[in-house]
Amino acid sequence: MATRRPAVPTSAQMRAQVLSAIAERLTQAGLTQKEVATQLGLAQPQVSALMNEKSDGFSLDRLIDVAVRAGLSVRLSVTRPYKRD
Repeated sequence: MATRRPAVPTSAQMRAQVLSAIAERLTQAGLTQKEVATQLGLAQPQVSALMNEKSDGFSLDRLIDVAVRAGLSVRLSVTRPYKRD
């Protein structure tokens, strides 16, 4: 029986994961979108997009920068591929 490889996240999946964490953090902050925008150095419509988990216009790099400014820690792990038996 063949061993299945674990799914490798694509950059889109990584963006979605970071975006979800940002949205959760911003919601928990209990601030208005305008207040969040001021704190994060973003425009209010960008904050709205983040809170609604819409990643259009946000690269993974930019989302990581926003996450860090929002007080989150982001880690990326790079490993060798699994060997097939």
